[in-house]
Amino acid sequence: MNNLRYFLLVPALLCATTALAERTFKWVDNEGHVHYGNRVPPEYAKQERKVMNSRGRTIQVYDAAKTPEQWESEQQLAEQAAKNKAIADKQAIHDRSLLATYSSEQDMLLAKDGKVASVEALLQLTNSRIASMQERLHKLTEEAATYERSGKALPKSLEFQLKNLREQITINEAFAKEKELERTTISNQFDTDIARYIELTADIPDAKPAKERYAQIDAAKNRRQLDLSRNDQLLLTTYKDEADIILTREQKLSSLDELIALTQTRLQSMQIEMDGLSDNADEYENRNKKVPEGLQGRMKNLLESISQGEELIVLKQQEKKKLEQQYKEDIKRYRMLTAKDQ
Repeated sequence: MNNLRYFLLVPALLCATTALAERTFKWVDNEGHVHYGNRVPPEYAKQERKVMNSRGRTIQVYDAAKTPEQWESEQQLAEQAAKNKAIADKQAIHDRSLLATYSSEQDMLLAKDGKVASVEALLQLTNSRIASMQERLHKLTEEAATYERSGKALPKSLEFQLKNLREQITINEAFAKEKELERTTISNQFDTDIARYIELTADIPDAKPAKERYAQIDAAKNRRQLDLSRNDQLLLTTYKDEADIILTREQKLSSLDELIALTQTRLQSMQIEMDGLSDNADEYENRNKKVPEGLQGRMKNLLESISQGEELIVLKQQEKKKLEQQYKEDIKRYRMLTAKDQ
């Protein structure tokens, strides 16, 4: 019986060996000629080659080794794909925020008008300050010219005021240009957002959000038996995951930090100007002369501006602290709303 099994196995083994022996490689040389053989020459080992069975059918393909240029091209494509995905993710967050924040284009137009008006009010105030400083600079320049015509040395306090006023005018003019750019940016961004909002709501019956937007809300209700608040609904419809909330939080905190830093810089400039005006007033008093009303008025206005700036910093710091606390609670709430039952 064992001998019989042996004789039956021998033909099968011979066939398998023959099949391996008949395996053929196919490759193309540098002149474009096609070659066949049971071994590929070493100089063509990195080129594309095919393995063929005894019937001439391709059973395996070895790709050619990639050149450095091909590797670099693939890496560039991968990097670009990653960038495109990041842009798409950011756009998705923004889209959900638009749909959750506004109920119509009219809402967006009102928000746009409010923000533009806020910037324009600040711009108007800054331009008014610039005009006042330029008028003051003109008077001091005439006073300095009087000293020069009489051959007298220019007082240090007057020299300092002239220098300080010119610096303040330059700083405020730069600030005004920033506000003009900000006004344009806000207007353009809202125009883009309104166009995007119309596009997003184009296929929504009666201008209502699509049913998919409320799928997560329904899931939370069914899972937790919760009475969802408006804030809960905003959290679930605006953010895809916790990372979205963190990203939005960092963007808002960064904007507040920039505003606080800008206000602190302006306060420092105003304080320098105030120090110069105080020195000038002291000089009048040391000479038993009355401090000019113009100088007194300028000092009063500057003190009010400094006080307003300090109040603004306090308010923005409080707003930042409140925002941090709110996002801390929102993240905690979001985790609870989206947690899966064990």
